[in-house]
Parts: sequence; structure tokens; C-alpha cells
Amino acid sequence: MLKVFITSLLIILISACSSSKKTGVVYHDRFDFSTVKSYSLYDHNSAFSETQSLLDARRNAIEIAIERAMANKKFSYADVEQADVIVTYHLFNGNRGDYAKYNKSVRFCAHCLRATTWKTDKEYKSVSRGSLVLDIVDPKKNRSVWRSTYPLNLKVKENSATTNNKIKEAVATMLAQYPQANVKAPLTN
Repeated sequence: MLKVFITSLLIILISACSSSKKTGVVYHDRFDFSTVKSYSLYDHNSAFSETQSLLDARRNAIEIAIERAMANKKFSYADVEQADVIVTYHLFNGNRGDYAKYNKSVRFCAHCLRATTWKTDKEYKSVSRGSLVLDIVDPKKNRSVWRSTYPLNLKVKENSATTNNKIKEAVATMLAQYPQANVKAPLTN
């Protein structure tokens, strides 16, 4: 009996250590993700930047991580006007007002997730303090067609290398959930 208990405990501990943090993902099933070849990020002076207050070092770390992950997925960078999609991000610090402004800027509606036009392969959870939120925005409709959240939980006393590694891991994990299947119906208002 003791052997069974110890074996069970070891299995639980090993699986807990090896599992990655839960990434919540939802996407619009009427957007054709298979046609996307290029992406962009909003400029630092855009209205998007006003939706959150981030230090330049943190903003740069997130954007570099996005650029690396998108390059690994074979997407090319383009100007905002020519890009197939725009990747946006928000680091939720607990301020619901800033988060509401961000959601409005990317036209993401949490209540709309119950609609049949949004899908998820993994359970999507609402954002919690310390989470990184990534959106993929359709520039033609100026609204989010894909969202992922990740419990980043950066610590104030962490050095920049640790912080940057956490951000790289989070962004890579999130963008690994990018839908590969061709979704048929056109996106409508």
C-alpha cells in the first residue's frame, strides 16, 4: 500500500513539474487564418499604446518575443497598412479600467465568447492580475479575431534576463496555439 502511495505521489509531482502553464485561447471561426502571411505591431505613438502603461524595456521585451515567435512560424513583418494581421498585447496589472480600454481598442467582447462564431480548443479563462494577453487583430475590421492569455506573474525583484525569458516562453507558448486550419465562412460585422 505504501509503494502505491509513493508511486502515485511521484507521478503527480513529475507531471506537475513538467506541465506548462495553462494558456487560454479563443478565436473567431469565420476568419481564415490560413491566408495570413504577414503581421505588424502598432507604433509606440498609436492610440493602442495609450491603453496601458508599460516601461519601454518591458514593451520592447514583449515585442521582440512576438517578432521571434512570428518569425519561427514563418510570418513576415510588414507595415501596419500592408499587414494581414496586427499583433497586440496587454499586461494586466489589475486595473480593470485600462483593461476595458484595451478591449475596446481591439474590439474584443468577453460576453460574445458564448456566440457560435468563437471557438476554443483549450478552456479560455478570464484574465487575472499578472497575465499577458495577446490578440491578433484583423486590420480590415479593426477587431480581435484571436486571443490568448498566459499567467506571466512577473516579480518586481527579478532581473531583466529572468523577466525576458518568462516573456519569451509565454509568447512562444501562446502563439503556438495559432489556428492552422482553414476556416471557411467570411467574417461579417
